[in-house]
Amino acid sequence: MDALHALNGQLDFIRSFYLTAESPFKVLLRKHNIPYHETCDGESPDDFDKWAAARKGLEVLGQCSLSLVHKALFGYLRAFVSDKISPADVPKQKGSPFLKYEGLLLERTTFRWEDSPVTRDRIEQINLCRDDFMHYLGIDGSQPIKSKLHFDKHPLSRFDDHLERAIETAMAQAKGEDPPNTPGSLTVDRHGLISAITDVIQFCVFVEAQKPQR
Repeated sequence: MDALHALNGQLDFIRSFYLTAESPFKVLLRKHNIPYHETCDGESPDDFDKWAAARKGLEVLGQCSLSLVHKALFGYLRAFVSDKISPADVPKQKGSPFLKYEGLLLERTTFRWEDSPVTRDRIEQINLCRDDFMHYLGIDGSQPIKSKLHFDKHPLSRFDDHLERAIETAMAQAKGEDPPNTPGSLTVDRHGLISAITDVIQFCVFVEAQKPQR
């Protein structure tokens, strides 16, 4: 099996899936977008409820799509280890797959992060963000909160909701307070997803070129 070819096919599908599925949500957002002053009377207009539902749909679409990118990445790494190292070395389910595959690449191949076209941080953030989506315990809202593990490792993550953070910072500054230093919401928009797909392709092409070593 050509794992790299299969990976590219899967990522092409995920990209197409997202771009196709986002369209009706974007149409609804434009249709029901209303001026700010019309939402400041203490009520929740019907248009605002429909806008919020469309926004939630986009958030869930981004979460699902990034989770599929994560699955494709580790599917490729599983095939690479099985083919180039040994089927017996494919990591079991328990523990962090990212750390396990990273260890195998560093110990059993010529792979080195300093040579990679994609940094370790960028790949790890895909993994941590997906984990936060899957393991977030809250039932309200459409945007999971970054976990403490994620926040401690990457206080500024590529999948942070930067608009939310900017608003919180502006509000704190208006009160003469320091900006919040706590985990915020995560979001995956079109740019974030395409960027993640590009990183995974470049990373796996680099991994494919590595040689096994004992």
